[in-house]
Amino acid sequence: MTPPYISTNPIIYATVGLWGQVPQTTNSDSSSLAKQSLILQPASTAPNSLQLFFYPVTMSYKIDTEVCLFDLDGTIVSTTVAAESAWTKLCKQYNVDPQELFKVSHGSRTEEMLAKFFPDLDNTDNKGVSALEKDIADNYLETVSLIPGAKDLLLSLDQNSDKNATTHRNFNIEGKRKWAIVTSGTRYIAFSWFKTILKEVGKPDVFITGEDVPEGKPSPLGYATAKEKLATVWGRDNAHTRSVVFEDAPVGIQAGRAMGAKTIGIASSYPAEKLIEAGADFVVKDMTHVKVVKNTEDGCITLEITDPLHARAI
Repeated sequence: MTPPYISTNPIIYATVGLWGQVPQTTNSDSSSLAKQSLILQPASTAPNSLQLFFYPVTMSYKIDTEVCLFDLDGTIVSTTVAAESAWTKLCKQYNVDPQELFKVSHGSRTEEMLAKFFPDLDNTDNKGVSALEKDIADNYLETVSLIPGAKDLLLSLDQNSDKNATTHRNFNIEGKRKWAIVTSGTRYIAFSWFKTILKEVGKPDVFITGEDVPEGKPSPLGYATAKEKLATVWGRDNAHTRSVVFEDAPVGIQAGRAMGAKTIGIASSYPAEKLIEAGADFVVKDMTHVKVVKNTEDGCITLEITDPLHARAI
């Protein structure tokens, strides 16, 4: 028999090219199990025996869209330590169990959390919100970092990838970015990250904060507003403009799905299972698993998602 020999086990499989190479595959299977291939190869010391070799299989999925919509904290910027430090300090002042708060605080608007857990705190004119978020941005900056791969993904969305184009376009310079921010945070804290850790990327023109919409996530209003604005920038019919939402919180995933977007969950703040329960189409460990493979002048973007923790049949 001519090697290689491939296991036909339904959850241990691969497509193999040349003998001696580690197999790679692209598969549309929706299982969230980690896939492995089983390669049977003749033993070098005993021609009539077999050796077993296990190689990881790269699972790859591609989706097309016109615009990308990003949550900020926990999706692009890792602020969990900073936020929880500031919240914990406030919890001690008001005798609130921070662990109960953290079960629902990520992805939710600060004013809603203050009303629910701190009814005695004076938040007149949003001064309580401002004080807390100023504390996060000003006093815990050293604990803030970028989600791996986030900066590269945002910058690649600004670049025209069409090698046959007569001129190279930078959509940011032209004022026609294909992505937007939709955050539950206030302008102060959200804008501050683009003055510091995201200075190289620069603040996008379409930027929806918790202060810009009457309802927070899981309401789809924030994402719907951003999508409509981007469609206008590109002269597209909003109803036929495809979108992808990137989120770290279940309420954000629910908001994206309610708007009709494909959703990619980032397992930075919540376990992958929580994002799956919320309905995420894909769940990844971080942004290094999402790349732009096509970004043309007509507005079409092709994203490639590799080795997701979960993939739904879409």
